[in-house]
Amino acid sequence: MATPSRLEVSVPPRHESLASRLVRLIALELELGWAETRSLVIRVAVALAVAIPAAIALLASIVVLAAGALAPLFHTPWQHLVAAGGFVAVLALAALAWSAWRLTHIAWPQQTLASLQETWRWLVAQLKSKLTSR
Repeated sequence: MATPSRLEVSVPPRHESLASRLVRLIALELELGWAETRSLVIRVAVALAVAIPAAIALLASIVVLAAGALAPLFHTPWQHLVAAGGFVAVLALAALAWSAWRLTHIAWPQQTLASLQETWRWLVAQLKSKLTSR
């Protein structure tokens, strides 16, 4: 009984043109840039999604604190207003501080810029080698 055996066929290496390799590199650069930009936009959106409600809550807590400050003038209880307003103000300030820290510490797309520089160096080297080989 014969067993099938795999034929070892060596495929000669493809010699791609400089233009096709450059097009493939540009496509990869765009994909990397899109991925880093998407990450950057998501980080900014999360920080803003936290900051906007926190700013609104801070304004509301200031109103509640002002009501707590005016409550003794009308001989009404004020402690619950000050406690609630203060608690919300502290939480809102913490959320705003986190958002500000997050926005000031965003990493810009360094990998894309480094990759573009490397691609540029590669292209210059390829063009120089083509000129000297002729």
